[in-house]
Amino acid sequence: MMSSIWIINQHANTLEMPGHTRQYEIAEGLYKKGWEIDIFSSDFNLSKRKFYYLRVLDLSRSEKIAGINWHWLKVFPYRKNNWRRYINIFSFSIHVFFKLLIGIPHHYLYQKSPQIILASSPQLPAAFISLLVAKLFKKPFILEVRDLYPQVLIDQGGNKSSSFYIKFLTTMEKFLYRNSSHIIVLAKGSKKYVKEKGGLNISWLPNGPNLNQFKCEKIKKEPKKFTFSEPFKIYYTGAHGEANSLYTVIDAARLLEKLPILLILVGDGPEKNDLIKYSKGLRNVIFKDSMPKKKIPHLLKDANAILITLKNVKLFRYGVSPNKLYDAYALSKPVITNIVGDINNEVESNYLGVTAKPEDPEALAIAIKKLFMKTPEERKKMSQNGRKIAEKIYSREKIINSYNQILKNIIK
Repeated sequence: MMSSIWIINQHANTLEMPGHTRQYEIAEGLYKKGWEIDIFSSDFNLSKRKFYYLRVLDLSRSEKIAGINWHWLKVFPYRKNNWRRYINIFSFSIHVFFKLLIGIPHHYLYQKSPQIILASSPQLPAAFISLLVAKLFKKPFILEVRDLYPQVLIDQGGNKSSSFYIKFLTTMEKFLYRNSSHIIVLAKGSKKYVKEKGGLNISWLPNGPNLNQFKCEKIKKEPKKFTFSEPFKIYYTGAHGEANSLYTVIDAARLLEKLPILLILVGDGPEKNDLIKYSKGLRNVIFKDSMPKKKIPHLLKDANAILITLKNVKLFRYGVSPNKLYDAYALSKPVITNIVGDINNEVESNYLGVTAKPEDPEALAIAIKKLFMKTPEERKKMSQNGRKIAEKIYSREKIINSYNQILKNIIK
């Protein structure tokens, strides 16, 4: 008999969609190990800000994807991070509440009910609702902490900890930590934070690539000399939002115009149009549309280095697990990071690339130039080191094996 788990994450995506695919990849791996998986997510894609599968009058849709029972739920749409975003979050929470509430008794009647319910943040209201349903039906509950909410709203968004909304989320956060059977954090530095808030049974299972998909058959041979017709190519893939500090990247590009270095920004987000306008006149910055995760390895074959950038936010020093960083390791690409704390420390101590201070265009330009000026042999060594650490720590297969063991222990 197959063990079963229900996974709730508003922004879970398949490989056909842009954005993070952690839930899909974990679920696919667990399915191959004998688990029956149901995923409940929103059809409204965070990167594209559009519906993918549901028609106008559809409230939900269920389908089988790679053995996973996937349930797409209708939510309130939004374009910018204003009041409509909050309605979007709560509309998913309400929808998933009724879906779970109706779904579990139905499974009791017609087939086995889920043995475990798992919710992945940062959408705390949906996780809170999932915990209440788990308690109602006496099911073990696992909380996966992808981002530390509401702390990120205080550190990055400038919200006051004394505001009603932050107090409301903080109460919800503590209740989740204290009542979860197990807590999984993606950023190693988050363990201390969660423990101080009352969390117990905490495991670190970071983001990480499928090493069979994200691989480099051989490290790209560089030209004898980089020229403006054959430049040193640096790729950024991901969201174009406030947290990503891409204005810093464009300002750094202005300082590098005389060198044959090309910055290619791939993705989408609320700031993209303004960023394109801001970069007008720069020949060393190119914007490309977001694309499904499965196409990223092919795209990045062309890269000489990969850039990971975030704002200067205290929380980012210990509380982030950027998937694109570990993808770069696996693809044997040198990295450029400006995330002070755990990320920069890892890059520096393992000789994986170069680092800079956040929100400092001059420092970023210096770091990029430093990598550009290194010998091909030095960059090759960084590339090889990246693949080694991906295999040792961030392998998706290792993470799935650990997940599987945690789930089995909970059922026992």
